[in-house]
Amino acid sequence: MSYEKKIVAIGDSITYGFPYLQCLSWVHLAGKELGLSIINKGVNGNTSSQMVERFDFDVISQLPSHVIIMGGTNDACAKVEAEEVDNNIRYMVETALQYGITPLIGLPIPCIYPQDEYILGLYREDMREYALTNKLAVIDFYTAFLKSKRRQVEFYADALHPNERGYKVMAEIAVKALQMQMSRNP
Repeated sequence: MSYEKKIVAIGDSITYGFPYLQCLSWVHLAGKELGLSIINKGVNGNTSSQMVERFDFDVISQLPSHVIIMGGTNDACAKVEAEEVDNNIRYMVETALQYGITPLIGLPIPCIYPQDEYILGLYREDMREYALTNKLAVIDFYTAFLKSKRRQVEFYADALHPNERGYKVMAEIAVKALQMQMSRNP
């Protein structure tokens, strides 16, 4: 299935495709499956605040039809308050909407570290609630990773980043969400 759409994915190392090259990222794999180029604006180590700082240049200047926003893992590792991350996600969504760009919120995958995962869970709750309240599309990467009882071995290269199999699972989830979103907004 091919769409005449331009999509940007903004995020951190999990969007980038770390510890691999971008050609193994979920972003690239999803674009390949959909027959389009999704612009990968994942930056290793970025927090949601840093994503906000580069949003105009990395997203708005590209004039995309859609933007996938996924952040929070590095914020959780740095113990950033949930309210700050929520405000950052809201800012990016609202900025996209002001420019006629359809936002999709990516729910970050689980983190192996329990304390960081607890914080990341608070962020996900806020993201889900905000998306539901504002009728925004969500790409639920999180739930797909929970389905495996052996997820650390099966889907992870380390405690935070997916392995090649994990990125393929993320790509499958992104493809389904993008197909659904694009069929609603042709």
